[in-house]
Amino acid sequence: MERRSFFAAAGATALGAALLSGKANAQTGGTVDAKLAELGVEVPDVSPPVAAYVGWRKVGNMVYIAGQVPSGPDGLITGKLGDNMTTEEGYQAARACGINILAQLKAALDGDLDRVVKCVQIQGLVNSTDNFTEQHLVVNGCSELLRDIWGEPGLAARAAVGTNSLPLGIACEVLASFEVA
Repeated sequence: MERRSFFAAAGATALGAALLSGKANAQTGGTVDAKLAELGVEVPDVSPPVAAYVGWRKVGNMVYIAGQVPSGPDGLITGKLGDNMTTEEGYQAARACGINILAQLKAALDGDLDRVVKCVQIQGLVNSTDNFTEQHLVVNGCSELLRDIWGEPGLAARAAVGTNSLPLGIACEVLASFEVA
């Protein structure tokens, strides 16, 4: 076999193996873990559910993530947008929800976030006053995090809904679904 033909065949075989194993994805320039490090995002360990539900469910090539609350090193992020929280504070709370979504997704994928093909949908619920109208800007905290990690495949069909109350007084809650390899 000619040298050029050998390397062409070897490259095609390696690419095929990567596609079949789910190691190839839409992201370029490194793994998702490297991108997270570049963004300064630390994915926490999964927190156990506090009620009668599971944190994630895998069905075929889809992973459905239960509603994630905004929590971080200092505990839950509580408040009501339009009352005692600014849009920027809400954005940071939704970003914290996104980080917790990543934790659940990582658990569902045995630690391999490179298996994500795309984010299909996110639904954001924002604890807000009747006259607050920037729910979409709050939920951008999660949407932009996922976009910054996966590029266009991280953008999802989405809803950003205001509600008068959420459990434990949390500022927001975000649910997500992903196609995976």
